[in-house]
Amino acid sequence: MTSCAGSGPGFNDGPALDPKFYNMDWMKSIPDETPLSAISIPGTHESLSLYGGPLVVCQVWTLDKQLKVGIRYFDVHVGIWFRTQKDIYIRDSHWMFDQHIHFNEVLRVILNFLDLHSGETVLLKVTFHGFYQEKTKQLMKKLTDRFQSRIWTRLSVPNMQQARGKIVFLQSESVYIGTENQKSYFFENNKLINVEGKIKLIKPHLCDHHMVLTETAASALRGPKSLARTVNKQLSDLVVQHQRSSLNRGCLGVLSMSFPSADLIQNIIHIQRCDCESPTSGEVSEPTPEPPPEPESATSGEVSEPPPEPESPTSEEV
Repeated sequence: MTSCAGSGPGFNDGPALDPKFYNMDWMKSIPDETPLSAISIPGTHESLSLYGGPLVVCQVWTLDKQLKVGIRYFDVHVGIWFRTQKDIYIRDSHWMFDQHIHFNEVLRVILNFLDLHSGETVLLKVTFHGFYQEKTKQLMKKLTDRFQSRIWTRLSVPNMQQARGKIVFLQSESVYIGTENQKSYFFENNKLINVEGKIKLIKPHLCDHHMVLTETAASALRGPKSLARTVNKQLSDLVVQHQRSSLNRGCLGVLSMSFPSADLIQNIIHIQRCDCESPTSGEVSEPTPEPPPEPESATSGEVSEPPPEPESPTSEEV
């Protein structure tokens, strides 16, 4: 049984969340020295876009429920649209519908969760919108200064020991605090293409403390929910296949999704971390050939002939 209200593997559009699907302390057992980049992390695309209609809504679970089910990467879009506003507002990235929550409330919910689950960490990618981005930057600076002991804003990627109990900021095209990150390009035109080959390319980056992000965003012609039904099935199949047979198991980075199901999130959590000690491979390994049999020793009365002398190379071969 799964928690999916909607149809299709990996997809859920029902707001209820059974407590049996909670994954509130799944990072606790990860060794301290593990780079955050070497962990497969479930995340959400437009994490707080819960209002605005079928072309806008990307999630069905509130921030609190997403944290409880195991989501550890959040993509939020913020801004100030009126000069008199004194708070940073959350909106969707395209139509700019108000999502009825302020950014300081987002930080409060996440930090309260981390107070109760100090072995966890949360990745946060913030993108600015609106007419007064300079004012937004100033207010953002005040918030990050206020919580500076609980927020990682350095360029480098922390290991788990450094990240536990903290919010780790990821850079966006408009917010330059936090760690750099790059796209995996697993999806091309909403289809997974040559994923194993791409994992082979990104593994050295993951192991060298560089965050890699896979986004499953909506297209201009399809709403987030419609697209998620097909994309999440592909992602669900990939995760299962990756666990079974990938030669670079665990090297998926951050997977950012719309309408993910609890079982898809759980399957991502259960992927072992990227094994940075093993060689990178994009092909099926060949079995080690057995050594040729030893030549039989000469029987009595038989003299073994020495091997022929190699021929001297001609002038054309030198």
